[in-house]
Amino acid sequence: MSAPDASGSLTSVLTSGRHGATGDAPVQIGLRRCDLVQLAARRGRAGELATVMRSSLHMLLPQPGHSASAGEINAFWLQPDTWMLAAPPAADGELAARVKAACGDAGSVVEQTHGRTMLTLSGARAREVLAKLCRLDLHPRAFGPGRVATTRMAEVTCTLHQCDTVPSYELILFSTYATHFAAALTHAAAGVGYSVA
Repeated sequence: MSAPDASGSLTSVLTSGRHGATGDAPVQIGLRRCDLVQLAARRGRAGELATVMRSSLHMLLPQPGHSASAGEINAFWLQPDTWMLAAPPAADGELAARVKAACGDAGSVVEQTHGRTMLTLSGARAREVLAKLCRLDLHPRAFGPGRVATTRMAEVTCTLHQCDTVPSYELILFSTYATHFAAALTHAAAGVGYSVA
């Protein structure tokens, strides 16, 4: 049985349209619907897990602080021998079943689709907005496309992924904190202006 969609309450915070300061370069904030699973190597089997994921899903599991992709599946490094995998929405539990079939008993797979929420932030001033919420060094020399970090933002643990040079970011956090976090994000973005599609 599926858990309720905790991100549904975000509509009260992420209202469509243009908000905050006026100007010609607002940032864009959104909610990305996706399936999420956490994958962890069983003790002493990280090498085996990497091999089977490469052979079955053609995925090279990313190194610390990085992301990787294979087809429509994206992987984000979380901690040693642990990754979050994201894919476009499909039938309930399909991604978890697919990953479990691929890794066998070399890894543990935990469904996270209903337990986590992915928000997006993009625009020329996106770094400026994030700088109000966290202490990461987001300068392009230190944090660029393909980089991943798990950090505290607005008192919430968040996994941050930079997608491109725009810059565009994906932010993954526990769904129970999504409304609080979205409110903090929109507040931080109000000074530069933001839009929600």
